[in-house]
Amino acid sequence: MIPQANPGAGYRALKPEIDAAVARALNSGWYILGAEGRGFEAEFAAWLGATHAVGCANGTDALCLALRALGIGPGSTVVTVSHTAVATVAAIEMVGATPLLIDIDPIHYTIDPVELGAMLAHPPAGLPPIRAVIAVHLYGPAADLDAILPLCARHGVALI
Repeated sequence: MIPQANPGAGYRALKPEIDAAVARALNSGWYILGAEGRGFEAEFAAWLGATHAVGCANGTDALCLALRALGIGPGSTVVTVSHTAVATVAAIEMVGATPLLIDIDPIHYTIDPVELGAMLAHPPAGLPPIRAVIAVHLYGPAADLDAILPLCARHGVALI
């Protein structure tokens, strides 16, 4: 079998730095917030060229915050892939929005831009308006954001 992704390679390349940061956090007793959390937020914001960044305890919290920041809740539909962890759909439901699942690209296992374009152009009847798309990046390859961003912009839909 030829592996499609090797997530361990990235870890091994930065192993001493990652292990030291994890040890500092564990030894401090602060797994969220604390000095390590503040340091991460500052470094990440600088890397993004942003003024602020907010570290979260987990991906579900991060997705909920992103959805809430966009004003998405009851009366909104959020598109994501059917091939994802339950936390993706849980975050959509936690803010009161309606999840709408679409198929993946069978080669990269990420959101299929063709399926997404069709869904945005002709949303299913009876659902609230589509307000956002959550692109899930699985197994190493990133979703085709070069194709997805213009689709979302054309339809006035946020991309998370």
